[in-house]
Amino acid sequence: MSTIEKDGLESPSHTKDGLESPSHTGKQSRVRSIVAAMTAYTLELRETEVKLNQNESPYDLPAELKDEVLTRVRQRGWNIYPDFESIALRTALARTYGLSWENILVGNGSNELLGAAIGAYVGPGTPVIFPRPTFTLYEKLVTVAGGIPVPIEFDPDSGVLPLDDMLRAIAAVENPVVILCSPNNPTGGVLPEGGLQQLLDSGASVLFDRAYGDFAGHEPPPVQNRLVTFSTFSKAWSLAGLRVGWLATTEEIAREIRKVKLPYSLNVISESIAITALEHRQYRDANVARTIAERERVLRALQTIPQIKPFPSQANFVAFRTFRYSKEVFDELCARSILVRDVSSYPRMKNCLRVSIGSPEENDRFLAALREIV
Repeated sequence: MSTIEKDGLESPSHTKDGLESPSHTGKQSRVRSIVAAMTAYTLELRETEVKLNQNESPYDLPAELKDEVLTRVRQRGWNIYPDFESIALRTALARTYGLSWENILVGNGSNELLGAAIGAYVGPGTPVIFPRPTFTLYEKLVTVAGGIPVPIEFDPDSGVLPLDDMLRAIAAVENPVVILCSPNNPTGGVLPEGGLQQLLDSGASVLFDRAYGDFAGHEPPPVQNRLVTFSTFSKAWSLAGLRVGWLATTEEIAREIRKVKLPYSLNVISESIAITALEHRQYRDANVARTIAERERVLRALQTIPQIKPFPSQANFVAFRTFRYSKEVFDELCARSILVRDVSSYPRMKNCLRVSIGSPEENDRFLAALREIV
């Protein structure tokens, strides 16, 4: 069973004061009006044989490492809460990336940690600058926190993020926060070289999501003031099913974000698997190398297909514009049991789809189907 991602459901009916009024109760729900006006990030089930819609790795953790994890987990009592501070995993991450464990927080996916950081940095009236199109969750979290979203529109075909426009926006407001993902989802573009440091030098606080950074050859940037870097085990580490993320920042900032972060959000099984993966980084490195090679092959192939224009990408996916109605192409791929991501609702991405880089066999099947369709 595969899934189709959607950015939202239909908004509920509202009363004149902006509160939801569910028909099944006849009473106001007292949900905040700003939340009632939003749409949910949700998924629709769709059965396909080839699943290339959620930027997952096509390579699972090897069976021998799974057996090692099971041995570890069996030895630990399941009736006892996880370590409150997740010291073992934070220490393993610190050892891998040359940090101190006090620089690191871990949680149930990087999105949870991003939400905690926004809770620490963003309040009513805080200007938050981000490129658009990008991951829609950023704007939702900022809006719920009461911040003022300041989207910086850019051309997704360019392959780069709008650094100069972001710097101008930073200069025009007080105490801004910047949120960005590089490589960017869903476009695949990156910041120009040295761009992250320029953003920090401007005086802004930067929440930097590097979920796809491994596929661009980028290591986490050095820890410095006003920078919080978010990473995930879901992509390069092939562990999307675990929901494990981590952030790196200064000890002082980590202490502040920890005040907002939910306790006990990471279970002992996920933590054990992540530690085991860190001890065998060669599997991650091999997966990244294979994915980059396949990405370049898929990009070259897409460039040869009439009516298709792929965007430059340094991630583990490729977005492309179709010169047919993208929903028709999407549906025809589904009819061939191939699921990609419809991103045509994003700003400046009309008639665009996004395909994750799968195994060579999956990629061949996708490319053959696309040639047949267009």
